[in-house]
Amino acid sequence: MPYPYKSVVNAIINKMRTGTENIPRGENISPLKLQKLLYYTCGYYLAASGGAPLIDHNFKAWEYGPVVPELYRHFSHYGNRPIATLAHDYDPDSGAMVPVPPPPEGDPLFDTVLDFVVKTYGPYTALQLSEMTHADDSPWDKTRKANPGIRNADIDRGVLLNHFEQFVEQRGAQAVGW
Repeated sequence: MPYPYKSVVNAIINKMRTGTENIPRGENISPLKLQKLLYYTCGYYLAASGGAPLIDHNFKAWEYGPVVPELYRHFSHYGNRPIATLAHDYDPDSGAMVPVPPPPEGDPLFDTVLDFVVKTYGPYTALQLSEMTHADDSPWDKTRKANPGIRNADIDRGVLLNHFEQFVEQRGAQAVGW
């Protein structure tokens, strides 16, 4: 069963904040960079799981790249500044906004994919990641070409799966840890 997108987003934010061997502790992340890291996390998870989606939302092929519109709206007030909070939801019991917990521990595939994506793509800037997602023949590119002028065209999961399976095959499954 797919995770709520806000749970996965918070796991990415937390992983970026705690750092890795090639990302300093406390690394700031902009909404654009978060969108791209979520895209790569979902794509690699889709390929590694044999087609099971990671999140409960689809990516749309917007003019500036693959986007989960709800995520865009949630953090749009930051503009291109670093995100200062975790994704949150309204808790009717407390009457307050509370951070959404990350996915529960015990999903080793998610942990492996998240580690891989943050180590591999985390060091890039938001603009570099955006350029990568716009590459010729990428799922975004294919969707934009198949749906000219349509802002909210879904990026087909089958297209994502084929694209990221090729990445896993090119790099070798052992190279990415699964």
